[in-house]
Amino acid sequence: MRCARSLLIFASVFAILFLHAGSTSSKSSNNVIRVWIVGSPHTGSLPPAVAPPELRQRAEGLGYTIEVEAFKAVGFTDKFREALQSHSEPEILAFDNYGVIRGIQTQKGWEEGLYPGNRVGWSLALVHETLSSLQQRGWVMLVRSAVNYEGALALAMRPAQCELQSGAADSPSIESPLRQAQEKAILATRAYLDCDRSILSGISDESRLVQQCYLPRSDMKVQSVNACRVSGNDKLAFVTLVSTFSAEVREPDMTYLSKQGMDLGQQSILAVLRNQGGTWRLLAITHDPLNTVARIPLTNTNAILMSLAQGQPARITPEAAQPLMPDGLFPLPKKGERFGDFIWQPSPSSDVIGQVVEFSVGKDTNWGFTRLFFLPASENKLSSGLLMGGGTSAWRVWSVSKTGDVAFSEQRSFRY
Repeated sequence: MRCARSLLIFASVFAILFLHAGSTSSKSSNNVIRVWIVGSPHTGSLPPAVAPPELRQRAEGLGYTIEVEAFKAVGFTDKFREALQSHSEPEILAFDNYGVIRGIQTQKGWEEGLYPGNRVGWSLALVHETLSSLQQRGWVMLVRSAVNYEGALALAMRPAQCELQSGAADSPSIESPLRQAQEKAILATRAYLDCDRSILSGISDESRLVQQCYLPRSDMKVQSVNACRVSGNDKLAFVTLVSTFSAEVREPDMTYLSKQGMDLGQQSILAVLRNQGGTWRLLAITHDPLNTVARIPLTNTNAILMSLAQGQPARITPEAAQPLMPDGLFPLPKKGERFGDFIWQPSPSSDVIGQVVEFSVGKDTNWGFTRLFFLPASENKLSSGLLMGGGTSAWRVWSVSKTGDVAFSEQRSFRY
């Protein structure tokens, strides 16, 4: 009898321990954010399966751990589809070539992507900026059907963060006119992200090249817009900003061949404003990563900003630069060279301190954007290799004087 009672007690304790272990195991698996990193389809390499320490710390602060697994691009589509069928797909995908999504031709032949099949692409959410430490040059996406998608979403939707930089927007040394420009830039950025064309039209400079906006085919929710840096004088202002947002795609944009069903995270913005009759107006605005502070050296930009006269400079409008190419022409490369050059005659005015070459890429499409190049006053060409294709586009040259006055060349259009 005593032996039977002992066996019963032992069995009860074992059952409790077993259930506790199962509960712990279940809890552990429910607090894991799985990251799959995919290598290049061209090289066939296996990327390192490493999560940056700062990302691990952020995940731990949310109550999660990160597990990273690396895959070669060859055969990855089959692995991912198998994971979808068994509902064991990762929360995060990171890859350096968009061919992983839409398929790509390599030297070894055609490598199928996660398409065809809208179900896969529509379940993906493209993360902007906040998870870039996982993939410095490439794409990071959340898989919305994954078990711990909400945890991955919380990881991606951190508060907007400005890069450390001079001319911070909250500096007490910022002059009153620039503070007014900063306020107008915040309004312009929110309208640009929301694609509120009526507000954009009302606050835009009469010389703004194009009235494009951000993600016009998506339903946008802007959570915050913060100014990071404001520079210039009382006539011309450059403002960098960051925002936190999420956007559900209403319909895919086949021009850009974008396949995800959602965009979210942080978006950096550069806004350029001009003071017209005491009112700051939007001259140009862009989300192009080549123009956001965190992505490019600011040498040429700073050269212009540091040379602008402060105080109340007299109006001295320089002569405009002159394009040396006919309208409709895309520059062809010379023999033996890969790219051609856009060429122009710089302004002959002696007080020009720099030039801005403005390109409106995809001017007649829904995904177009502005790209700005900041150049010395004497520069007279720009390589076409610095652009990307996008249908009908336009370009022109700004000549910026020491006083902050701007003269615009005639614009030229081209198809690429």
